[in-house]
Order: sequence, then C-alpha cells, then structure tokens
Amino acid sequence: MGCATYLQHINNNMSILDRLAGWPAPHDCLGCGVEGSLLCAKCCAQLPNARVPFSADSHLFAIRSATLYQGAAKDLLWRLKSGGAQEAARVMAHQMSKLVPAGTGAVIVPVPTATSRVRQRGYDQAKLLARHLSKLTALPCSYLLARHGQVHQVGAHRKTRLEQLGNALRVRKPSAVRGSHIILVDDVTTTGATLETAANILKQAGAARVEAITFAYAPRDFD
Repeated sequence: MGCATYLQHINNNMSILDRLAGWPAPHDCLGCGVEGSLLCAKCCAQLPNARVPFSADSHLFAIRSATLYQGAAKDLLWRLKSGGAQEAARVMAHQMSKLVPAGTGAVIVPVPTATSRVRQRGYDQAKLLARHLSKLTALPCSYLLARHGQVHQVGAHRKTRLEQLGNALRVRKPSAVRGSHIILVDDVTTTGATLETAANILKQAGAARVEAITFAYAPRDFD
C-alpha cells in the first residue's frame, strides 16, 4: 500500500469513527431506566389520564391533555424544554395523537413560543410537537399564529396571564383561518390563558371551531 493510499485509508477510518462518535447514545427510559427510549411503551401506558376543566364561556370547544404534569411526564417535558432532547417531542406527540378526534379535517396549529425561548433552546418545542402530530395523524400543520413580543407567563395566575398576553398573539394568515377547524398544540396546560387567548383571536378571524391538545396538564387556578 502506497503512502498516499495508506493516508487515505486512515482518513476514511477516522471519518467513520468521527461519525459514530457523533451519533447520540440510546436514551434511557425516564420511568424505568430501560435503554431505548426516553419513555418506553410500558411506562407510556402507565401515564395517568388528565381531565382539563375550562369555563362554559370559553372560546375553546375543548382542551385535552394526554397526562398530568408529574413524575416521568414532568421529567420528559424538562428534557424537551431545558435538556435539549428533541426526541422527547416524538414521544409526547405519540401520546397526544390518541386525543385527536377521528375524521375532523382539522388543521394543527402550534402555539408560538416566545422568540427568546426559541433562541435559548435552539428550537420551538410547540412546532416540534405539531410536526410530529401532523405526521402521526395525517392532518396538515400550519403556522397560523405569531407572537408580537416576548411576554412570559411562567408562574402567573390565570387573570394575570390573560392581562399579560393582551395583544401578544396575532393571526398570520386570516384567509386560511376563516371557516377552519383548528387544533391548537402546546406542551403543557397550566391556567389555560395562552390557549384561551389564541382561541379568541382565531375565532375573531373566522375560525369555525378551535380546540386544544397538550401533552400535560399542570393543575392551577381556573378562576
């Protein structure tokens, strides 16, 4: 083997090793520790059901959450929002897909995350969830909502959140909203204020029906 051929052989092997080293290691289940997924099928099946309350005068037809914000579900959300584990969105969307009504002809619309959060994480978790949910349900995904500002509602009560949101959200494509059945998608429901605000502006833009699906429900005040 000539010198040039030998060096090329070494470089090729190093390239393969570099690629292998760059592959992410298999995840361990947050529930039981078994290797293979952030949340294995067995632990997914054990997630508790959630029933999300909302007022009778809501602009939302319904709010559905796949599970409660506790235990393995809470850890999974943390991995997505603070741990950089985008794979968590696929696991969460699989659970959320079970809540999508059959034969709706709906459009999946993610609730936009504040731009500062997107820059911090490197991605918008609601968009990731919406994309996976779209693939799982064969429903179209459209980014019909946008944010005006950087308002964060973490820790605020429902009334305060509604006041803070104000005009923070806007409709990007009014013509695509009119007469549509829209399923809002987000990672977690707390007071429901963000979903309510989004539903309100979508209904004002002519949406026929707006409902919401999130992965987890974190019970707080719904006054």
